[in-house]
Amino acid sequence: MRRGKNWSCIWTRSTPLREKNAQDFKTLEDTKAQLELDRTFLANLKEKCSVSDEEFEKRVKDRLEEIAGVQDTIKILNSDTSFDAMEKTVNTPSLLQTSGSSVEQEQAARQRRVADVLSEAASRLRSATLSLAATRAQLDAFTKVKEMIDEMVAELTKQQQDEVDHRDWCIKEMNENKRDTAAAYDKKASLETKMADLKKAIETLAEEIEASTKAIAETQESMKRASEIREGENADFQQTITDQRFTQMILDKALARMKEVYALLEQQPGAPHIQTSATHTDPGNGPARFTKYEKNAGGSRVVDMIEKIIGESKTAEVDAIVAEEDAQAAYEITMKQSNEMITATTTKIEDMTGARAKAKEDLLVAKGDFKETMEELSELDKTMGGLVKSCKYILDNFEARQAARAAEMDALREAKAILSGMK
Repeated sequence: MRRGKNWSCIWTRSTPLREKNAQDFKTLEDTKAQLELDRTFLANLKEKCSVSDEEFEKRVKDRLEEIAGVQDTIKILNSDTSFDAMEKTVNTPSLLQTSGSSVEQEQAARQRRVADVLSEAASRLRSATLSLAATRAQLDAFTKVKEMIDEMVAELTKQQQDEVDHRDWCIKEMNENKRDTAAAYDKKASLETKMADLKKAIETLAEEIEASTKAIAETQESMKRASEIREGENADFQQTITDQRFTQMILDKALARMKEVYALLEQQPGAPHIQTSATHTDPGNGPARFTKYEKNAGGSRVVDMIEKIIGESKTAEVDAIVAEEDAQAAYEITMKQSNEMITATTTKIEDMTGARAKAKEDLLVAKGDFKETMEELSELDKTMGGLVKSCKYILDNFEARQAARAAEMDALREAKAILSGMK
């Protein structure tokens, strides 16, 4: 009788798993290195933005003070008292000299016109640069004023371009941050779905492994009961065969004895006797007269009955043998099917155990990726906060600042054109 084997599940990490682990470790190291670079960038950006904000506030304050001082200076220089004093002190090199010469008068008129244009533009635009230019236009020679205007236009042009570059950099960095943030949120959602699927798969596999293990145990228990039943059936069969054959042996002996008896009777039908003399009144010693001998009819029926019983016993023996063979064949088929089921289910359990281990490993990796993604989102949010702080002013006021600076350059060019005699 075959018994079901006990199976155990052994799962060993394969070479591809070690390679994947090495790749994931390398990815982790690269990610940590990139994260460190991003943190350094953010720290530098915060420092730069902080310095830029301080410098901008200082420049605004200085320009306002400069504007106020230049406006006061222009008011002083444009007063009637100042013009009277300058006319009387034509020999003073630090002031504009007026003479009867038409050229000098024309130059003085141009300078006053330039000063008026620049002063009006400075007041309208609140520009310290134009206020300074207006003052110097009244005090300096044409050539020097032109050079100063060219320098101011060049500086304003550079400021315009720097502001455009700064604006473009802000837009680029913010857009990249938004794209990275959107990608990180997509990755976060994907990882959440993946982790939920892996948890469900692990739970399902655990249930299936438990059910399969239970099925194997139940099959083994059924095999055990079938074996016990088969043993009982076989014992009954052996007893039946023994009983039938013993009965047949006894009946065969009885039958043989009966046949022996009837065979003897057929050979000696009458009793032997001696013929003696007798009289009509004394039979003498002669035997009595026998009637014709015949076999006992009941003895034949006994023989037939014994032969019939022997036949029935042999038939019962044959039937018992056939039933035993059928029961044994059925038992062997049941055992074979049960063993095949146990083998297949054990293989299935091994596969599911490996799949569950792989799912647990993938879940662990996904949790690590999810943690890194959340850290990345946090860093991106901090970076965006720094960008907003650094770029909000320039983005909110870009058009107005560009227009104001362009107006300053137009005023300077107009002043230069006046000095050049174009207007």
